[in-house]
Amino acid sequence: MARLKQAKEEAEKEIAAYRAQVELGFQKKLTESSGDSGANVKLLEQETEAKIHHLKTEAGRISHDVVHMLLKHVTTVKN
Repeated sequence: MARLKQAKEEAEKEIAAYRAQVELGFQKKLTESSGDSGANVKLLEQETEAKIHHLKTEAGRISHDVVHMLLKHVTTVKN
């Protein structure tokens, strides 16, 4: 009976050590992922600013043509 109790205690120690190891690995991955979020946010902000700039440039470039097209359609009389 004493040997059974000793085996149980050893198994519990091994389980606790394994859980601690898995938890440590999880926390490490979580920290690595979270640490990159600042860089990801900066990258997304830069990409967003570039896209906004591109859209504004394109809108400025074609706005004259769009206004001309709208005026043409509005002033054209159809029977």
